[in-house]
Amino acid sequence: MKLKELQTIDQNIIKFLAEHRGIDRAVKGKILAQALDIDFRTLQSRIEYLHKQGCAIGSIDNGYFIPTNEDERRAGIIKKQRTGIAINNAVNGYTLAELDWIDQLFEEVDH
Repeated sequence: MKLKELQTIDQNIIKFLAEHRGIDRAVKGKILAQALDIDFRTLQSRIEYLHKQGCAIGSIDNGYFIPTNEDERRAGIIKKQRTGIAINNAVNGYTLAELDWIDQLFEEVDH
């Protein structure tokens, strides 16, 4: 993959993040989105796309960065794994919930 083969928005994300190599230089997503004049959700979806294209873009609570070693890569992976677990737990709870759960809760209050 070559930079010029990517959409302009993806090129801009990569160019910006090239200045944020290393976990200590992580940039908040909202700041990155503002700098690129895109909304935060668009940024997230474009980074997800770039991950699928083989771009190692790390994310931690402090923001996005380009990992420079395996420890930094691992920190970004652990953050993604925790997010995945939280999403999976939410999906399971939602899937298993009774559709009248809210009525059941209010029934307890009425009695």
